[in-house]
Amino acid sequence: MAEKKGINFISYNLQKLKSFFFTKDILSFLLFLALSSTFWFVHALGKERETNIVVPIRYVGIPINVAITNSPPSEISLNIKDQGMRLFDYSKSHITPLTIDLSRVFYQKGEILITPDLLSGRIRRYLKPTTSILDIHPDSILIQYEKLGVKTVPIKLTSKIELANQYMLSNEIQLDPNLVTIFGPRRILDTIKSVHTDLLELKNLNDTSYFHCKLKPIKLVRFSVKHTKVSVFVEPFTERKVQIPVTAINCPAGMSIRTFPTFVNATYTVGLSQFYTLSPNDIQVYLDFNELKLSKQSKQILKIKNNTSHITNIRISPTEVEFILEEK
Repeated sequence: MAEKKGINFISYNLQKLKSFFFTKDILSFLLFLALSSTFWFVHALGKERETNIVVPIRYVGIPINVAITNSPPSEISLNIKDQGMRLFDYSKSHITPLTIDLSRVFYQKGEILITPDLLSGRIRRYLKPTTSILDIHPDSILIQYEKLGVKTVPIKLTSKIELANQYMLSNEIQLDPNLVTIFGPRRILDTIKSVHTDLLELKNLNDTSYFHCKLKPIKLVRFSVKHTKVSVFVEPFTERKVQIPVTAINCPAGMSIRTFPTFVNATYTVGLSQFYTLSPNDIQVYLDFNELKLSKQSKQILKIKNNTSHITNIRISPTEVEFILEEK
């Protein structure tokens, strides 16, 4: 019951307020108040006023081999005067950076001074013709610089690559570019022999793939490029069996080495694209005369030399042979 009385009381008072504010006299009063406020606002905008604005500065035209050694201002404060309506154009949402082009001849070391007159001239081109500049802070800009040392070094891939089962690298991993020009203080450049990439981590790779890797940054050093393209060549592999002759190295002209057997069976892993491309010099199975002449054994373990990158996991049978040293 009490709750119903409260609702009725609120409803009654709302009706009274509505009838008061929507009478003819009140509506006329509010209309004239709005019109007078509008006229006052327009009149105020027509008068000249002062305001402060902050303009960001953007420096352009600095070569990659030049370093700024001081901290020139990143913004400039202006006290300006104009009609209120025009000052609205300098609100934060409409302000664009003031571009200062530093394209010029840079010596080994020096400074660039943008004097008050030069700075004022740049700013006047930035502002509207009707806008007056009352104050600029700072009123000049000093830019100190020095030329950096230059050096070209190789790019080294940092990677952890796991291939899928029965797959292998069919070629060396390639980087493009594989060299980078670096710029920095000479004392630092002298210690840098190469630039490494960020870690490239791949798992279960089963096809030739291409990636873009960022170069790992070095403090106070700039790079001519920020990325390198990494090409990883992958293909299925299989095993192949061939017979390889046993050869001798370091054998004097008047001596020869006879082995038993003269051929061995070799098994190796090779990519499918290279299965039939084995040349006689790709795999060398040999004995070294310098070791044999000191040996008291009639058998010697064979040595294997792999002269190509597309063959891996070479196994031979037998692994040792009998030999005889003969004079010619």
